[in-house]
Amino acid sequence: MDTSTLNYEQMERLPRLDPKWWSYLQKTPGNACYLDAPGYPTYFTRSVYNRHGDSLTHGPQLVLDFAGRYYVVEHSDDNRSGEDWDTYRARKAALLHSLWVPLPYGHARVQAWIREVYRHLAHCYVDEDQVATPFEYGKPGTLIYPVPNYKLEAFRDDPKGSEDWRDKAKAAVAAHNADIEARAARVAVPENHQACRLIREFYPEHTPDLELIAHPPTTVGGFWWETEAKRPTPETCKPRSGSHPVNGTWCQWCSYEKTESGWIAR
Repeated sequence: MDTSTLNYEQMERLPRLDPKWWSYLQKTPGNACYLDAPGYPTYFTRSVYNRHGDSLTHGPQLVLDFAGRYYVVEHSDDNRSGEDWDTYRARKAALLHSLWVPLPYGHARVQAWIREVYRHLAHCYVDEDQVATPFEYGKPGTLIYPVPNYKLEAFRDDPKGSEDWRDKAKAAVAAHNADIEARAARVAVPENHQACRLIREFYPEHTPDLELIAHPPTTVGGFWWETEAKRPTPETCKPRSGSHPVNGTWCQWCSYEKTESGWIAR
């Protein structure tokens, strides 16, 4: 694992885990890290459990693992000041961000990550006027564009209806769907693409990639960029969890696939 993206000086300001507080440490590092930028601290964190495998109610709950030293990034006492959830989450996010040393925007790892973000969030746009589901804490909703058919109304015929009724009913359905399509087109501008919004949380200079928006990747390009300095070969691949190849003949980590003629890059 490449630890050059961690801010050592900032880490040393954090308290260290006292071994008396834990009897079990999460085996594989990484917490809520999916689609975080390459080398982000979340890829190096481990949860702290008691001997029954439960989260601790007192003491360190999340540590950053670096060279056998465990720096506390979340403690059971952290939110006892009574601050609201959004404030608490923002403060924790700011702490993690301070522990990160970003790679250059043009770095191969960053570009591989950007590709994966556009693949995963293909056709997804931030809809500021709609509220997401409650468990997402009131974040803006998601709009899918082009509008999927299940979001549009369909004309339902009634054998007892007259031709005049059919004409009016079809016109009403068409008008309703046209309104939905028009509103979606207003929302689905490049600046509102969820991939663009997410990438800008880490690299504010990012501009929407119109090619990736119009033609998002359809295959996973591997997740080696999360914690490795460069893409491994099939011979050197050691996934962050599991073993190579991760998926039968295809490795989700290095993205090589085994064929009759040998390993090929996906």
